[in-house]
Amino acid sequence: MSFGERLKEYREARGYTQEQLAEIIGVAKTTITGYERGNRAPDVKKIKRLAKALGITGDELLDTGLGQNETPLYSSGAMKIAKDYDALDVWGKQALRELADTERQRMEAEARFLDDTEEPVAKAPKVIPLYLFPAAAGYAAPAFGTDFIPLALEKNDPQGADFAVRIQGDSMEPVITDGSKVFCNHDPLSDGDIGIFSVDGGEIVCKQYHYDSALGMTYLFSINRDRSDADVVITSSGGQNLVCLGRVIVKGRYPLPGEW
Repeated sequence: MSFGERLKEYREARGYTQEQLAEIIGVAKTTITGYERGNRAPDVKKIKRLAKALGITGDELLDTGLGQNETPLYSSGAMKIAKDYDALDVWGKQALRELADTERQRMEAEARFLDDTEEPVAKAPKVIPLYLFPAAAGYAAPAFGTDFIPLALEKNDPQGADFAVRIQGDSMEPVITDGSKVFCNHDPLSDGDIGIFSVDGGEIVCKQYHYDSALGMTYLFSINRDRSDADVVITSSGGQNLVCLGRVIVKGRYPLPGEW
């Protein structure tokens, strides 16, 4: 018996039309027709998907001649289920059959979402706003507005980012260079994190955060200590308003001034 004849026999025994089997494994109906007529041959991936859809092994479909001693027809788990099945009453047997049918239908439905190469459908990249204004790294910049362009995250970009900002200034070098792009999220800040801050609702700065609980003072440090003149110090009694707009996503933690 040829491969095509075996495929047709197993397909009909399973109760599938050519169109139904083609839909389950994610190919055109003409592909199944070609297999059964011997006009074309499936590759290894297609053989695995055909065997899975038909509830048989690839060896059975290919008729490799492997005996049960070499390759067991059923796994030990399947044999245990069969033994348990025989011990059930009529209601238990019906429930087990219904569960098996439900699970097979689920797997067949999932298989329909695979393309012809058995690769999952590509997921669309996440798109975040890239704000066009510079966030000052040492100097004041305009407050957040609505001027931005959509930015599709690439494979190596941090996928947890909520927005991105262009940086202006050299006070965060060498970690963040002038004109570079940083990715931000809305996670809570920890001591030493880098963030984008709004000071008094107007100026926006990119700085390293530190809070001194003993003094009740918040420090926004420049990592480039040659630009310590650009540090921002906020006291609890100064009446200044500080809002963190986002946490800059960087690899690792950078030491605060005095920790070097």
